[in-house]
Amino acid sequence: MNTSQRSIAVEIERLTQNIEQKPEEVRLLAEDCANRSSQVLYLEGEIRCLIIIARCAGCLMDYKSGIKTIKRAHAKLNALDTYDLLPEIYHVYALLYTGQAKYFSAQQYWINALEQSTIVDQIEIQIESLVGLGNIWRITHEVNLARKTHELAVMVANNRRLTKLEGKARLLLARDHYSLGNYAEMLSILDSASELSEHCSNWIWHAELWDYRGLALLGLERTDDADSATKKAHELAIENNCLWMQVQCCISRSKVKLARNHPENASTFLSEAAQYAAGFDDSELMREISYYQSIAAEKLEDYQSALKFFQQYREYSLNISKEQTFRVANDRIRTSKQQLQQKAARLINRIRRQYEYDPDKHLNQMVAETYWWQKLVVLKTELKHTKHSVIIVYHPDSNYIDVCAELTHSLCNKNDILSRLSGERLGILLDNKSNGALEIYQILAQMFSIYPWQRKGLKGSKPQVTIQDVLTFPLTLEQLENYQSKDNGDGSPT
Repeated sequence: MNTSQRSIAVEIERLTQNIEQKPEEVRLLAEDCANRSSQVLYLEGEIRCLIIIARCAGCLMDYKSGIKTIKRAHAKLNALDTYDLLPEIYHVYALLYTGQAKYFSAQQYWINALEQSTIVDQIEIQIESLVGLGNIWRITHEVNLARKTHELAVMVANNRRLTKLEGKARLLLARDHYSLGNYAEMLSILDSASELSEHCSNWIWHAELWDYRGLALLGLERTDDADSATKKAHELAIENNCLWMQVQCCISRSKVKLARNHPENASTFLSEAAQYAAGFDDSELMREISYYQSIAAEKLEDYQSALKFFQQYREYSLNISKEQTFRVANDRIRTSKQQLQQKAARLINRIRRQYEYDPDKHLNQMVAETYWWQKLVVLKTELKHTKHSVIIVYHPDSNYIDVCAELTHSLCNKNDILSRLSGERLGILLDNKSNGALEIYQILAQMFSIYPWQRKGLKGSKPQVTIQDVLTFPLTLEQLENYQSKDNGDGSPT
């Protein structure tokens, strides 16, 4: 790679970071970058630029142009010696076909992306594909399947420490629970997503989090809190001049106002939403707005307007039904729906086996971090009746933690649960209390003290071991890190 190509590669990375925030600006810059890549015979750079242009077109809802561009990228890929870009190309195809409501085609491309990303070990695209498939299943009313797929996406992202993608997957998992009416679970998931987004600069993500938090609180009949949350989301949307997000926020705020018996305010928000949504040509959105406008008008005893809005709602519903029938009939992939479902199930089960707790694995008590924390919360609810203790092994070098995991596992029984909580910490939920737990703690400390670390090429300080009861143990990794940073690190039981 020469100097010109390296410069283009750096620019491509910068453009990729801003696709969602500034799609129009990025598209223009990517077109110029693609031309320069072609001039210096940098084919991979040109293909990457075309992928960016197609993604920008999707963000701008210019799906036809996006598909045309991604086809160009796909055609040029054949001239490269590597197929590392193929999973992302399939992923972009799927995004664009989803925008056109060609869900079976989108499903096929996400399955292809999932398969290819597994082959070349592109975890980010693997997670994006799981998220996309989950969305397709929610849209096509297979919500439980969507939930399971998004749960797997969360598990994979958590295991690989991909914070942004874990947050995205959790947000979409919350949407699944909203569709299922599981508002308490939805709120818990949103809390986790909020922790992951603390340092995220993507304001759209924050607005969606507040919006869905408001809907979850509304489902739990906490209308005051719901009003505050949806107001915060609306303010973020207005501040950043994002019309489609303003529409969503206006609808959510109207739901809250109706629940609080303020139909006048609800009607105002719905009128605003209808005004913005008129430019989107989105019948699904207009149908929802018309439905709530009818309810608001009825509560205001304006029955003529209520009838008019309900008729609009019925008209949009019929048009959507006709349009979906037409699109299904014209979707070339429809005949292979059953085969697609079977292939997706095989791929998803293969990935699940890699990350879920498996009793047949060598370290059969080792589980995913998410499962470990969930089990901890369950044990905390048992209060004084719990029979478990928590042991934490800490070392700043992850190579030490690898060895500690094997040594610790040799002491575990079938009811103990072991997990890598981070690159620096190993957690054990020990099925013992008091003297029994203290004995295991002392044995572990002695094992780490006499173990010949130098034979593994490890010549630093010894791992630290602490023990604590379940009830006083922190609820998150961040709390645990803060708690242990205050400790003197002498490895004494706490």
